[in-house]
This record gives sequence, structure tokens and C-alpha cells, in this order.
Amino acid sequence: MIMLLIFSIPQSSFSKEGGFGLNWQFAVDLPQAGVVGVLKGYIEHLKGSKFKFNGEYLNRKGPINSGPIKLSTNFDLDSGLLRLNSFNLTINNLKTDLPQLGLSNPDLSITGKGILDPVSVAADFKDLQIKAGNLPDLTGRLTYTPARDGSCLLEISNPLPLLEQIVEINFPDFEKWDKEGNFSLKIALRKINSAPEASLKLDFSEISAASADGLALVDSVVGNIEATSLLNNPQPTLNITFQSGEALYDTFYVNITKHPLNAEIKSTLPDKFGKIKLKTHIDWKGMGNIKADAQLKDIFHSPAFSGNVEYKTDELSAPFKAFAIDPFSLEGLSGNGKFALRCAFNGTKPKTHLRGEMDFENCTVSKDETVFKGINADLPFVLSLNEKLLPQADDTLPYSPAGIISFDEIKSGQLEIKDFAFPISVSSNSIEFGTVPTINLEGGTLNLSDLKIRHPFNDDFALNGKIVTNDINLLPLSPQSLPIDGQLSGDLKFWLLKDHLSTSGKLYGNVYGGEMTIDEIFAENPFEDSRQYGADFNVKHLDLEPLSKALDIGRITGRMDLDLNELVIAYEQPASFHLVARTTPGSGKSGDISLKAVNTLSVIGTGSGLTGAGVGVFSQFFKEFGYAGLGLECTLNDDIFKIRGLIRDDGIEYIIKRPPLFGINVINSNPENLISFSDMLKRLKRVIGN
Repeated sequence: MIMLLIFSIPQSSFSKEGGFGLNWQFAVDLPQAGVVGVLKGYIEHLKGSKFKFNGEYLNRKGPINSGPIKLSTNFDLDSGLLRLNSFNLTINNLKTDLPQLGLSNPDLSITGKGILDPVSVAADFKDLQIKAGNLPDLTGRLTYTPARDGSCLLEISNPLPLLEQIVEINFPDFEKWDKEGNFSLKIALRKINSAPEASLKLDFSEISAASADGLALVDSVVGNIEATSLLNNPQPTLNITFQSGEALYDTFYVNITKHPLNAEIKSTLPDKFGKIKLKTHIDWKGMGNIKADAQLKDIFHSPAFSGNVEYKTDELSAPFKAFAIDPFSLEGLSGNGKFALRCAFNGTKPKTHLRGEMDFENCTVSKDETVFKGINADLPFVLSLNEKLLPQADDTLPYSPAGIISFDEIKSGQLEIKDFAFPISVSSNSIEFGTVPTINLEGGTLNLSDLKIRHPFNDDFALNGKIVTNDINLLPLSPQSLPIDGQLSGDLKFWLLKDHLSTSGKLYGNVYGGEMTIDEIFAENPFEDSRQYGADFNVKHLDLEPLSKALDIGRITGRMDLDLNELVIAYEQPASFHLVARTTPGSGKSGDISLKAVNTLSVIGTGSGLTGAGVGVFSQFFKEFGYAGLGLECTLNDDIFKIRGLIRDDGIEYIIKRPPLFGINVINSNPENLISFSDMLKRLKRVIGN
């Protein structure tokens, strides 16, 4: 620093108390900072070593452009130090326009007290009150030391009102937030005499805030934000650190204490065209690393941007949980492995285009008994994002090339598939699957083809495709409580929307020796807890003996035709159906039925089992009876269950009709009886046990 002190006394004056005054000027020349000017004024002697100064600063060169700059203070030269009291600096009409701060050519004033060392030129100003335009008043301390080429530090002890006003100007809804916390702000200027460097550091702790709508919430957040830049070649660097706390937005939650974040952003200042270049590096513990470079254009009028971004994590489990499992309530789902994303982006606020690729390496995704293991993929993608950065359909998007996704193993219950791979292309407009290999499944085959998802990231998405099955063995795939012995074939086209699944075609095969068809498969609200789904089932010539054995309801022989139509399942139990079951007409043979089976059907049909002394006598000598016919009709609607016998003779309604010579009848003595479905289930449980 080069300082020139010039005293001139064109006119002297003396006070009545014997004091005196003089004109004084001080040349300011800071070539490294580009500052040249003169401080001049009138020094009045008050008493002893006490003086008063009134003057102004004349700016000849420098970053400050304003109206008059005036300075007044009392000072004391006692003990070789210059002690300033009632210090007052006023800058009128400071030429600056900062709408983000709510400032436009404001007046600036600084008052307080301080100490100057005339020898070393060190300074310490305390209890400063700073007022700039309509901004809240600030309280601070300013120190200067000539060490290390000169350093100046301004510490603000109450920055919170200023920060709140700045945020509210740029985000008006923030005014309605509940917020609290501790802040301190430090503004420094270093190496003033050689290569001046400015810095700003905001430390914060115990930050808690909640938005008015309850979507955003932060609690006990601790961290800091620091910005630095050379003055001669301004290229600001911003460092952001979040050390601890918690954050929630909508359904996205992050434990910052467990996953602290450090970010570095390097930037140029905007040129006359409003262009800025940025480089960013984010290190997020347990979540991954992000590197990006970007260029912003016309930032003051119609901002546009472009650049590249790369995300990489060596362990997918934490980000998968934070950004997929928890937000979408996918309880029981887990995932791990390596993941990387690289893409180029460009756009404006309303629309952003992304083009890049995703890499999955040795990933595993599992839920309950279903496991996708050894997932490896190289997937190109093309996306369009709306102003909320959510994917949207966009006719201007280019077509996305196909990538390959492979699985070492897929396992779900008895299903096990190994070395499975297929091509896939991903865009905001569609996800299209290439040729999917044939899946060998329980002695048969399953083929998926023509798979495509239109608008996959929007509410109006539609998944359609075709399923072809051949001779799949059903027994290993059926639950233990309802074993199904048979094979399944057929082909279905399907259309899956957000609120509906529809199909065309049918499945067919055999079950317990009967010929089965399944069609009219559907679902309503398939992704909601209130979903409903169903189908129509028809079986001809069903062999009752192996079926009754599998269900453990007692032995029944013969064959039956069964039509189960309009079946609707809601909340994982039947909500409605119409069932007609009768022994196959024209078989020419009567069947046999055990006493246990008779009792089962009697309980279902009448609500009570076989009773009376006669039954006890029969059970001593006969375990099975012949029957001439068996038929029943069941309907369920709105939890009301009704059963009717289908064999009518002389006004009597039979569920089981005996042969002419010997056997046993089960009569529906109350055809109009209605019971709740829950009561019917209790009856079944009483006789079957599951």
C-alpha cells in the first residue's frame, strides 16, 4: 500500500477554548485494487488529544460509482493510537442495481467506533451499524492488518433478517415458512497490496424450517457456504457444506448426519451477453459423486443452458432407498451394486433435453421371495424435462438407440431364470423392448413380445404387449392351500394403464383332467390398495377325485363342469362372482362321495353338518355313498352370498341327489337364504381348516 499524507493550511482558526483547526487531505493509492482517490476535510481540535474530523472522499478511480461520500468522526491521539468515536460514513446514491437484493442506487451508511495504528496502519472497528437502502440493519466488526500483503475482515453478527429478505424477494412464498437458526457472516479481502482476493463465508447451525404447505422440512441443519474470487480476474468459487441435520421434501428424505455433502462450484462472471461458465463437483457421502460443467446464456432476460453431467456411486443401496424405495412406499424392496450416469443437457426453464447413458454393474434388486441378481446394463436414454425437472412426453425428442440389459438370475418362488438378456430403448416418449428370449418355465415356455410403454413417466402411460404360453405345469406355481394340477397354454394381448388393465385372447389347458379356458382378464386401479381384478374361468369334465383329495374335503368321484364368471377380487378376497358347478351330463355313470365330503357340502349349503341318530348308524357301516348328480349355483355380490341346488325334483331342490336304490341326499331346504360372505368363509374353515 502506498499512502501519501499531505497537510495544507490555507487558513487557520482558533476556538474560544484555545483549540485550533486545519484543512487536511489524504491521498489513497491502491494500484493492485485499482483504487485512486483523495480523502479531504477539516480537522478541529477539541481538547487535549481529542479532535473532530468532517470531510469527504473524492473517488478518481475504482469500483465505486456514487454520489458524495462523506466521513465524520471524533478521534483521540492518546497512547500513539488513533481512537475513533462517533464514526459515520455515508455514501449517497451508490450506483448499483441488484434486484435480487432489492437494491437500486441505495444510500449506504456505516456508524461505529474503532482504533487505528498510524505506524502499522492496522485497524479495528467495532459495534458497526450498517444500513443499505431498504435492507435490514446489520451489526458487525471490521478489522484490517497489513500482514500478508494486507487483509480486511468484516464480521456480521445478525445476518438472518437480511438473508430472509433476500430469499423472500426471490422466492415470495418463503415469507410464509416457519424458520429459525443461528447464522454468522464474514466478508474478507486478502492480499490487498498484491493480488486482492475477496471471500464471503456464511456459517449456519440449528437451522429448522417448514414450508406453509408442509412439503418441505429441514431440521437441525449445520453447515457453511463460502465464496471466494480474485478481484483482478474475477472467477468466483463457491463451496457448500452440509455437515448434519435432516431434510424432507414431499416423500424424499435424507439424513444429512449420515450422508454429509460437500459441493464446489467454479464460475465466471457474466459478460455483456449474460454468459456464464460453471464447473461443479459434489461429494455426497454414501450417495455418490457428481461432476458437471455448464454454460448459461442471456441470464438476465431469457436464460438458456447447456453442459454435461456425470453421476457415479460404488454402492447403490443408500440412493436407491432415498430416491426410490422411501418416496414411493416400496416397503420390502432393496437394491445394491454400482451405478453410473453420463449425459449432455441443454434447454431453457420450460424444457430441458437430456441425452446420455446409464450403466448398471453387478446390481441386485429383491423383494420378499423375488430376486433379480447380477444386473448389468448399458442403457442409452433421451429425456425431456418440464420446468419442475420431471420427465414429459415431447414430440421434438430424437429417437433413443437401444441398449442391453442382462440378468444372471431371476428367481421368484419356484420360478428360476438364468442368463437372461434383451435390448431396450428408453426415452420420455416410450420405452421399447427388443426381442425377449423365450423363458423356459416348469416344463413349458413363456414368450413376451411387442412390449412397449408409451409416455412411461407420465400419468397417461400405457404398457401393451403380447404373452404366449405353452404347456406350463401349474402345480409347482400354485399355492399349497390350493394346488392346481394341470398345464396352461394360450396367448393374450394386454393394455395396462394407470387405472385399468384390459386383455384380449384367452388362456387354455387342462386342470385335473378337465379342459380349462380363462378369458376376460382385467384389473381396475391396479396400483392402488383398492385395486380390483378378475377373470372368467370355465372347466369341462373336471375329474373330481384328485381335486377333492388335493382340497382335503373328502373323496368325490365323477366329472363336473364348472363355470366361474364375473369373478372380482378386491383387497385380496372375492368381492363378487357367479359360480355354476354340476356333474357332467351324459356321462352315464353315477359317482361316489364320502361321508366327509357330504358333510362338507352340507355345511356350505345349509350351514350345518349331518346330524341325527341315523347318521351315526350310517357312519358305522358306510364311509362312501353313490350319488346320481351333484349341482350347485353360488353368487356373491356386495358381501351377500347365496347358494342354490341345481337338481330339482317334485319341488325339492337338491345339491346332491342319490341314485334310485341307495345313497344320500343333500337338500337345500332354504333356497332363499342369504348369508354374508365372511360367514360362508367361516363355514369353509370349519370343515376344511384352511
